[in-house]
Amino acid sequence: MSGIDQRIPDLSDKELESLHANAVRLLESGSAKQREQAESLLPLLGIALEERRAVKAEAQAETRRAATEKRASARKKKSEAAPE
Repeated sequence: MSGIDQRIPDLSDKELESLHANAVRLLESGSAKQREQAESLLPLLGIALEERRAVKAEAQAETRRAATEKRASARKKKSEAAPE
């Protein structure tokens, strides 16, 4: 391989998705050498994409948890401050 597999961690999400799409396309319609390269890259690209999706999902979940806690805290403060 031409070292592109070593560049995967440095690629942006958009570049990674584009490379994956190109590898899928070449697997189906490329030359024998292109198909071979695409076949070896696709598992690595799939892993990288899945890892990034998992990181994003966890970050979104953490953001939701923080927002929920913030709203709960604000409601608690508001109810404590309300006259009885």
